[in-house]
Amino acid sequence: MLETIYLKEILIFILSFFLGSIPFCYIIAKLVRKKDLKKIGDKNPGGWNLVFNVSKWWGITGIILDISKGAVPYLLALYYTESLIISAIAGCLAVAGHNYSPFLKFNGGKGIATSMGFLLALNPFSIFAYGFGIVTVLFTLKSMIWGIISAITCVSLLLLVLTGQIFYLFMGIFLLIIILPKYIKYSKSFKENFKIDRKIKVKDLFTPKAR
Repeated sequence: MLETIYLKEILIFILSFFLGSIPFCYIIAKLVRKKDLKKIGDKNPGGWNLVFNVSKWWGITGIILDISKGAVPYLLALYYTESLIISAIAGCLAVAGHNYSPFLKFNGGKGIATSMGFLLALNPFSIFAYGFGIVTVLFTLKSMIWGIISAITCVSLLLLVLTGQIFYLFMGIFLLIIILPKYIKYSKSFKENFKIDRKIKVKDLFTPKAR
């Protein structure tokens, strides 16, 4: 019986990663415009690049699908296990699948839409914390990488306050480990990546080239 439970959890984790790894935006770009998102814009096979460099409406469709990739694995895991911890890990693994898709040679998007879908399913209020954290930093520090750190930190602290479960702090750390490497430019030093550049305009942060 114990082995069966572990097998079910392992299968859920594998399925969550697999669902998250389906590159909807990349597929859409190929099908509707015969474009390779890895070769245009910021070369990111995600929704924002699809919006700017292929089609606004198809881009929105891709973003919705990416959001669903984060929500569905979490909800399925919760339904079959009734375990918050297992379900949250499943949601994080869906984000990992999106960011490091085996279908794209372990390349992928940057995880914002998929992580938002997971967090929305986890607790709808987390989206407000996520939005507050990222928008506040983008308009003050003008840094996407610090915006992501702020967003996930705000979510983790909100859920900790609402539930009293320290588990959410570890979940936030796991998400940061998954997402932050996608925002690091390895041609620069670690310090330079986290440096605040106030010369950047806020609107530039929302374009694929700047991100």
